[in-house]
Amino acid sequence: MDVDALLIGLDPDQREAVTVVGGPLAIIAAPGSGKTTVLTRRIAHRVAIDPDVHAQHVLALTFTAQAASELQRRLRRTGLRDRIEAGTFHAIALRLLRQRAADNGQPTLNIVNDRMRLLDEAVRAVPFAVDPFVTMGEIDWSRARRVPYAEYAVAAKRAGRRTNLTSAQLSAVAEAYATVKRRRGVVDFDDLLEQTVYFMRTDRLWADGVRWRYRHLFVDEGQDLNPLQHAVLESIRDGRPDLCIVGDPRQAIFGFNGADPAIMNNVEDIYPGVTIVRLQRNYRCTPQIINAARTVLEHADQSDDSIAVTRDGPDVRVAEFANDDAENAGISRLVRDVVASNQSWRSCAVLARTVAQLNAVGDALTTAGVPINLQGRAGNERQLGNAIREATGKRGATELGDWIEAVMAEGAPGAIRTRVAEAADRYLAQSPGITFRAWVELHSPFDDLDEPEPDDAVDLLTFHASKGREWQRVFVIGAEYGLVPHTSAITPAQRDEEARLLYVACTRAREGLVVSWAARRKDRLSRPSPLIAGIAEAGAADAPAPPPMPRRPRALPDPIFVALVAWRSVAARAAQVDPSTICSDESLRAVAQARPTTIEGVAALTGLGPLAAARIAPRLLAALSRALEPPSEARPTDPRPGSRASASVGRTPPASSR
Repeated sequence: MDVDALLIGLDPDQREAVTVVGGPLAIIAAPGSGKTTVLTRRIAHRVAIDPDVHAQHVLALTFTAQAASELQRRLRRTGLRDRIEAGTFHAIALRLLRQRAADNGQPTLNIVNDRMRLLDEAVRAVPFAVDPFVTMGEIDWSRARRVPYAEYAVAAKRAGRRTNLTSAQLSAVAEAYATVKRRRGVVDFDDLLEQTVYFMRTDRLWADGVRWRYRHLFVDEGQDLNPLQHAVLESIRDGRPDLCIVGDPRQAIFGFNGADPAIMNNVEDIYPGVTIVRLQRNYRCTPQIINAARTVLEHADQSDDSIAVTRDGPDVRVAEFANDDAENAGISRLVRDVVASNQSWRSCAVLARTVAQLNAVGDALTTAGVPINLQGRAGNERQLGNAIREATGKRGATELGDWIEAVMAEGAPGAIRTRVAEAADRYLAQSPGITFRAWVELHSPFDDLDEPEPDDAVDLLTFHASKGREWQRVFVIGAEYGLVPHTSAITPAQRDEEARLLYVACTRAREGLVVSWAARRKDRLSRPSPLIAGIAEAGAADAPAPPPMPRRPRALPDPIFVALVAWRSVAARAAQVDPSTICSDESLRAVAQARPTTIEGVAALTGLGPLAAARIAPRLLAALSRALEPPSEARPTDPRPGSRASASVGRTPPASSR
């Protein structure tokens, strides 16, 4: 490995971050500052120059499998021949625990395939009605934050979580859920982290082995650490100084999932004597984009010390539209104009706060002849997962061997199915005594698979999903109060996170940034988000005056929408949850207007995930059907829980309460 080559092209701050001796080390990396390059080269540099640092003793913890794979690819390009261990917290914990089970002659750990099905079973075992989906979210949050269930209600209120669950209710459901998992012989992802912390504390021999194996620790995206993940990290570190954390408190946007930005913000208190290196130079964004994004944070009394090093670009534009339909059509025209100036479709992205917004603008783009990609880059992950499932589904070594021979006979060297077949052949040769899927998770034989070029299409992503991505030009839509910041943000900490979320969305753009808002959305008057006030003022001098808005007659409320709101209120009372956790007003309006007839149609309009759609959509469709029925004196109109007109998303109340 050429050590000097590792320092070529680095600025002084990056060079310091790569070469500084000792630890612990915290690298505060602004957007576009070369974070992954610095992390990769620091690992390679330490292995190259320090005789006490060996690749097999390096552990790099990431938050996505894609990030771990990218880290491995970049390390190979540096000339590092020996493979380091890189993976998500859950993947590393799973490998360690399965190895421990194998060493002790214990059954291998099995990950639950459908958590909600098990939680539904647990909910039926408690003597009160709760919404399983909401309850699962609160269990996950409590475990991530390491909040005892007995203290849940106070902690949830302090964090601004909208739930009517009591500590006793959550504790009872969580205990029933744990009982169901034990009975089925499965664990979930949080079990992996909790068991790792537990055994690192109670199994001294195993803990010593883990710490001997992992002596040099690196953490990517440190601002996303939650207390449970931090406990795993600290149990492995065990007070040793060889730790490097890379992150950016300005991009801490996952607090709703339990992430705690205080870990990165208070790194000097948590790790006394830590060396802090700040990467302030932004090599991605133009000065105009950086200045615009900075005003977003400043409005929320947060700071940004990023320094632009790229050349000037066009001014950031704030576009006002009469309504959301006009916004979607206008964005479609702007995207076409950009591509007409010799850009590719994939050079553009449209980012929104909610999935429902993306669905609407996606329809407008498609109508305008613009190819779209609602999922971002798909990569090899889906093909790889399908091939592994295909191999895992074979019963016994003989059937798996026949499958391997059939795939090899296809004669497609380098194809993903062929790669999986080759790995399965090595698995059979080793006879490791574990399943093929477990063997894959332990050995990670596919980390070198490169991502293919994405389709030439405009990416449509939520603000959260855009994290870690970048495009030549970005269109941030729906920058209105109620969406940005979102109405769910009720505490100061949540509103601060909303500002950081918009900051992340804006800094995905390299050259061009358009921020838009609609004066009327879903027949309701809107106003621009206060977070974009600084952007609007900066561009006011060059912006043409908007045409006067035509005065519209006041619209009567849609009776279908009113009926769906009434259904939601009844369902929320029965499930003891906030109505917004079932379905937003925006989603109900979309359903009332489109009148879908299938679960898939409801999911497309509301942005509900598969599990939530399976529970909520049938009840919502039933409510819609009732709302569309012609008036009848014989039909009951009192929507009480348990009546024909009610539809609870929680458990059916026991007979004694009906």
